[in-house]
Amino acid sequence: MQEIKVERKYLILPIGLEARSKKLCFYRQGAPDLELTLELDAPVDAIRPDYYKYVDLSAYIGQTLTLTCDPDVDCGFEQTDQPSAQPFYGEKYRPQAHFSAGLGWINDPNGLVFDGERYHLFYQHNPYSHNWSNMHWGHAVSPDLLHWKELPPALSPDELGTVFSGSALMDRENRTGLKTGEQDVMLLYYTAAGNSSLRSKGRPFTQCLAYSADGGRTFQKYPGNPVVGHIEAENRDPKVVYVPELSAYVMALYLNDNRYTLLTSTDLIAWKLLQELALPGDAECPDLYPLPLDGDGSKTRWIFAGASDRYLVGEFSSGKYRPVKAVQRLHYGGNSYAAQTFSDIPATDGRRIRMAWNTTRTPHSYFCCSMCLPCEMRLQTIGREETLTAWPVREVESLFRQEENFTMQDLTAGPAVLSRRTPGAHWLEFTLTPSADCRFTLSLFGGEVEVDLPENAIRCMDKTMPVHMEDGKVRLLIIADAMGFEIFCGRGQSFMCMGFVCDYNLQNLILDVKAGRLERTDCRLAGLENIWTETERQ
Repeated sequence: MQEIKVERKYLILPIGLEARSKKLCFYRQGAPDLELTLELDAPVDAIRPDYYKYVDLSAYIGQTLTLTCDPDVDCGFEQTDQPSAQPFYGEKYRPQAHFSAGLGWINDPNGLVFDGERYHLFYQHNPYSHNWSNMHWGHAVSPDLLHWKELPPALSPDELGTVFSGSALMDRENRTGLKTGEQDVMLLYYTAAGNSSLRSKGRPFTQCLAYSADGGRTFQKYPGNPVVGHIEAENRDPKVVYVPELSAYVMALYLNDNRYTLLTSTDLIAWKLLQELALPGDAECPDLYPLPLDGDGSKTRWIFAGASDRYLVGEFSSGKYRPVKAVQRLHYGGNSYAAQTFSDIPATDGRRIRMAWNTTRTPHSYFCCSMCLPCEMRLQTIGREETLTAWPVREVESLFRQEENFTMQDLTAGPAVLSRRTPGAHWLEFTLTPSADCRFTLSLFGGEVEVDLPENAIRCMDKTMPVHMEDGKVRLLIIADAMGFEIFCGRGQSFMCMGFVCDYNLQNLILDVKAGRLERTDCRLAGLENIWTETERQ
């Protein structure tokens, strides 16, 4: 235990990628006020840390804080008014076409919302470490869903708990009464994870509201929090959406096991229970959103999905959500989780767009994990079944460089080099006409995708998803980036996100027919431009 007088804006914390995790607690007037879990390294020149974290203590300037560290280490940290520049976005394992934080851990996408000019991506974020802890809401904005500017964290832990997942929307009608100027208020609904810190010891998980009246530049927590009290267990992850059929807003909330609940509100503050739902095979992070069946606005269905991409197709009728068919599955891979769709995309655009967390851990880096590419969601009748599909948004084509389009005829047993790809991110799209007994592999950068027609299986590493054929053809899309593949089949009714470190020495794109033959193979191949600017990479 030691006392520090805060004289400058930032406290400099040395971080080691392989150091043990330690808990720093800052006490003000005897009460815990700030709590950090991070990999502190020795603050001496003899042991050079991997990087530095600058903790903003400007709110405490002139005050004396008591600092404890567990396990106890030398905490002779320096202070500064100006952080030193640190190079981000050009590291060895940095994905080139996928969002990742400059520094720190990220997981679930939280509030995804379009404010009329920019897309806002909020996400679970540990700004102090490359491991999970200290949950904040990170914040980034983009004009095009691809090029993101990271902003300071929007939400930080308080006495109710650390800040777990949730959702965002624009209060266009000022139902909350929180509007103070000309701009519509942005609402953030989140879980306060009670008992997850010293400040919140003994408190339960509850649902809270924060808002911005200045276009998402600053956020305030609603003084009447929590807006939804504890229901059971670690109830969490509120998703809020307007449901015209009920003339009310609905909050989908995870309860426990595979159970969820729906609540309703007309003022976005006071909520009442509507019903409970079960989603076999899934848990956490509900998403609820409407889609027109086959693009027909008169046939609206509501998708209810969980964190592992099991989903229901249903309707709101007679005041309740009613599934119209059994649970289906969209994602079959090992590394996509907690997908959420954007709120407030205008009708002139008309798309339902979502992002998911790519859970692949980044080795020996001061950032960890990324987001999957944003995808357009559709509900299509395929084989007489109402089926959810996902496909990367059209904006991705703006990143295409050195595009190749070619056709290969009548490929039989043996490998063929289709192209040689440079290190980086790539779009690899194939339309293949196989024989019924065909089995083939596609490999690049040390990753391999096997298509086995007799077994109706697409395999990558230890995961398998079904093959979807139409008119005798298989459409397959592989997005390759530094930390693995995203694989889409058919119209996108199944996909896999598979994490591994790409070996950029293995640059040949190889198609190897193992059995049967490929009568025709149409290829559309393109490199994807790095989304991080030269300034950001320096």
